[in-house]
Amino acid sequence: MPPFEFGYMEGDQLGRPYDLRLLRRLMGYARPHLPQILLASLLILGSTGLDILLPYLTRSGIDHYILPEARLVHSQSAPPDLLAALRTQGGDTLVANGQGGIYVPGPVWRGLDPRLAARLRQSGALDPATWYLAPAEGPAAELAHAHPELFHPAQGRWLIASGDLDRLDPAQRRALRGPDLRGLAGLALLYVLIAAGAYLLGFGQQLSLERTGQRMMLSIRQKLFEHLVGRSLAFHSRNPVGKLVTRLTNDVQNLNELFTSSLVAFFQDIFLLVGITGALLWLDWRLALVCLALTPMVAAVAWLFSRLARDAFRDLQGQLGRINARLAETLAGLAVIQLLRAQAQGAAEFARLNQAYYRAGMRQIWVMAVFLPLTELLSSLAVALILWYGGGQVVQERLSLGTLVAFIAYMHMFFRPVRDLAEKYNILQAAMASAERIFHLMDDDRALPAPARPRPPADGPGEVRFENVTFGYDPERPVLRGVDFTIPAGQSWAVVGPTGAGKTSLAGLLLRLHDPQQGRVLLDGVDLRELDPAGLARRVALVDQEVFLFSGDLRDNLTLGRDWVTPSGLEAALAVSGADAVARQLPEGLDTPLGEGGRRLSAGQRQLLSLARALAGQPAVLVLDEATSSVDPQSERLIQEALPRIMAGRTALVIAHRLSTIRHADHILVMQKGRIVEQGRHEDLMAQDGVYARLVRLQRLRAAAEGAAPGADDEVGAQR
Repeated sequence: MPPFEFGYMEGDQLGRPYDLRLLRRLMGYARPHLPQILLASLLILGSTGLDILLPYLTRSGIDHYILPEARLVHSQSAPPDLLAALRTQGGDTLVANGQGGIYVPGPVWRGLDPRLAARLRQSGALDPATWYLAPAEGPAAELAHAHPELFHPAQGRWLIASGDLDRLDPAQRRALRGPDLRGLAGLALLYVLIAAGAYLLGFGQQLSLERTGQRMMLSIRQKLFEHLVGRSLAFHSRNPVGKLVTRLTNDVQNLNELFTSSLVAFFQDIFLLVGITGALLWLDWRLALVCLALTPMVAAVAWLFSRLARDAFRDLQGQLGRINARLAETLAGLAVIQLLRAQAQGAAEFARLNQAYYRAGMRQIWVMAVFLPLTELLSSLAVALILWYGGGQVVQERLSLGTLVAFIAYMHMFFRPVRDLAEKYNILQAAMASAERIFHLMDDDRALPAPARPRPPADGPGEVRFENVTFGYDPERPVLRGVDFTIPAGQSWAVVGPTGAGKTSLAGLLLRLHDPQQGRVLLDGVDLRELDPAGLARRVALVDQEVFLFSGDLRDNLTLGRDWVTPSGLEAALAVSGADAVARQLPEGLDTPLGEGGRRLSAGQRQLLSLARALAGQPAVLVLDEATSSVDPQSERLIQEALPRIMAGRTALVIAHRLSTIRHADHILVMQKGRIVEQGRHEDLMAQDGVYARLVRLQRLRAAAEGAAPGADDEVGAQR
């Protein structure tokens, strides 16, 4: 692997932007929330329908109240067949003036067969003026008596030429058009109510979906966490911690964005497009077809954008993953960097990654900068077509001005989903990739098999037996080969050997962190694979050389949620391990927050607390894995003094390289290349002058070379 390259790249693996298989799995988490989802869908449908009504109200206001007009057809000049056709198409809406004239209301006139309107115009029967129809009662009647030269009666209505309205003074015009003003006021109120209704429905829809989305993410996050902590150590050794943390945080949040933003926007946009298309066709199907002629061009632009955006997004996410990995690695090894004065080299490498991320970001910006203005250009082109074709229809009196205005408003709404594509596509990409990664982890079943009928561990004395155990992290390369031994209850056995001998593997098998490929590990005669894992944890405890403390207080770190740890048992564990002195030194005793990793405590203090934590559960079997290897001499002395009390009455398996830790063990196992090559007490093994004796002499030579006098701190195999 080249320098500064990393095995895990966040964002390198992207799924398809529309993966129905993943969506089906996600919908499995949505199934318990179907009532809320259905409610949100109805709210979306309702709010979208109300939004579509608003341009139609504008059209009604213009055509019925702002520009109400009628056309006059002189029946004397019209051929009989045209008059017959006019009466057939106009029906009861036609108004006769008793003098051979027929007034056709504006909406009716625009709804006539275009060929009929053209022939009436060509025959000279159509009066060029437009007329305003007023009711017979009220201000219109008074004005008609005051200005008989302007008003003409017709079937209980008063008519005035639109051009003659200017001959009335403003007060008279307001009085005459009072019904129109009141109609506009009512329409404006209705407009506000519909807009407010759309807002309230949108608010309810957003709240319902967000709540449902958060509940779904809660379920996914909890299930993923439980899945991860239940995986085997082999699984965790193959997956970086940062990757797993990202799954539980960023990836789950991306799924939330998918559900509450992208999917909702998708369905809302579908409703909007279908509704707008229906409204356009209903208002004027000819003009609608002219506008929809741009649809293939819009689809082509959207498809091209999706391809370019996908590549740009993949590149950007890959570069971001490299930066994150480099930053995490730098912060983890900051002490080494500062010690070796490698800041300049690290800064240069980070600058290279940062520059690559900048270029990837600019590429994505370029794609967006091309697409968004292009959608605006297509929207403007659609409006231009409406003005050209629809304006011509208005001039020819085949289309009302209100309908033209409504078309322009609808066309702006029509392009809103196209613009949403640019904003939601990256979210959709990230979410589908996150779903793919999350379900990939959930499908990983590398965990120790749970017994079909788990047996609770009996309260036996704690006898440990390894029967012909063969084990390897890679089954093709075993670490242990045919290991056989039995630790009688209450005895303390030690394991020594050079690096790679398999000492820690013994501890992992006894704790059932792994299962052997061959043979059995038994506790009081029962195979560990048949025991209840929770019960096994009560019977066997570990004190590791690498002590991990959580960020809670000391009491929580010692109990770790084990309900069987009583306050008296905790006090006894502190006293036996010698950790009570550590607790007394803390400002708030057992309630003192330790902070992340307990870094304020020394290595020796943390190790004493680890001993207390193991003892608090009152285990029958205790495993000590080099518990004194990383502490100072004073802390080691305290631990050595505590060990006889700790191991009294317990079965103990001690993995250590301090001679003072193992020389008083009841029995010593000497391992080499995965096998037990020698065993016995310290004196017997020294008399054999074998592997154990050579390890002791080697450590004494090393101690002498380092200027330390051999003695109680002699070491027997400094490495595992």
